[in-house]
Amino acid sequence: MILNSRLINFKEVNDDLNVPRVGGKCLLPDNVEWAVNPSGEKMILLLSLPTNFLNEHFQFNYPSDNVVSVFSTYNKEDYFLELISYQGGTNGLKNIKDGFTKVILHPIGTPRNESDFLVPAMEVIVGDEFDVPELFCGNMLGGTPSFLQNEITELNSYKFCMQLYGGDLPEKFEDVFCLSDAVGYLFLRGNEKDPGLFFVQFT
Repeated sequence: MILNSRLINFKEVNDDLNVPRVGGKCLLPDNVEWAVNPSGEKMILLLSLPTNFLNEHFQFNYPSDNVVSVFSTYNKEDYFLELISYQGGTNGLKNIKDGFTKVILHPIGTPRNESDFLVPAMEVIVGDEFDVPELFCGNMLGGTPSFLQNEITELNSYKFCMQLYGGDLPEKFEDVFCLSDAVGYLFLRGNEKDPGLFFVQFT
């Protein structure tokens, strides 16, 4: 179980492997529909995380040999940051809970992609433990999220799992969070019916 923050590094990997990775093809079974946002747009796959990996590091109780897939709204032409970000206030997570990002738990299926975009696959490599500097906002797993703005009481029943810095994502997809200096945060519950939430913040 990870109690402290650990740095995350990345390495290129085949886009269909069942390893913890950013991007690549989704292992969504054929009988599960591709994630679509409330505007009817097919979303992009951001993360593919085997449940065995999550159970090992966080002592979750997800079904073994499943996958948690994280999807997000993405558009090369239109501004979409407000749809995927937490902006504070009572309804700060409204767009997230409405479905402009989605966290889906599912069995392993045949690799596929139905989005107009495919982020090059990068395996998540868990590094050493470290003390989070006050202004650190890079890539990490577990511990305490870095630079998370405002206390979000709606997340009290979730566990912080991972954060990603947009500028470190694959070339041509540094804008996957709309702004390259935005940070994506993944919170999970280990719950089959409500696996988790993903949202972005920026300064």
